[in-house]
Amino acid sequence: MIELPKISEVSIDFSTICQLRCVECSTSKGITHDGIVGRGQLSYYAFVSFIERNPQITRMEMSNWGEIFLNKDIARMIKYAHEHRLTLYCGNGTNFNDVDEETLEALVKYHVEYINLSIDGATQETYEKYRVRGNLAKVLYNIERLNFYKKKYNSEYPKLSWQFVIFGHNEHELMSCPKSSSV
Repeated sequence: MIELPKISEVSIDFSTICQLRCVECSTSKGITHDGIVGRGQLSYYAFVSFIERNPQITRMEMSNWGEIFLNKDIARMIKYAHEHRLTLYCGNGTNFNDVDEETLEALVKYHVEYINLSIDGATQETYEKYRVRGNLAKVLYNIERLNFYKKKYNSEYPKLSWQFVIFGHNEHELMSCPKSSSV
């Protein structure tokens, strides 16, 4: 009989679909869908089945090739993971444009560990040059709402980081970025 490790970590895409068309992104160029990754979303039932078959897993990265918050089952999956002592995080990044209230609350209530926010501009004009179809005001609003739930539940989770990829069109904004922010 094979003994399973006590600690195990996996990376599973909750979604390989994205609503944005970021200039250099493999997903927006369709490269990932040519037999490499596939196009779709992880269903709640497939998620539960995977967790039940792999009880040794204690940590899971939710993102890589798509926008996780487009997955309509994400709030249910976050709750299920919490109930089964599975730590979830989003270290590969999210554009955070489309997140519903139920999911924002679930991120805090069920202690998602970490979210890496991809925000490559301090103004809409520079942000959308790379994050094509993105809306910076929506992203900032979603951060504000997430912080509301963090205060409501007196929680430090999820911890947030701001990923700002420097390009010629946005490097001047580095000086306008706050040294300390609520992100």
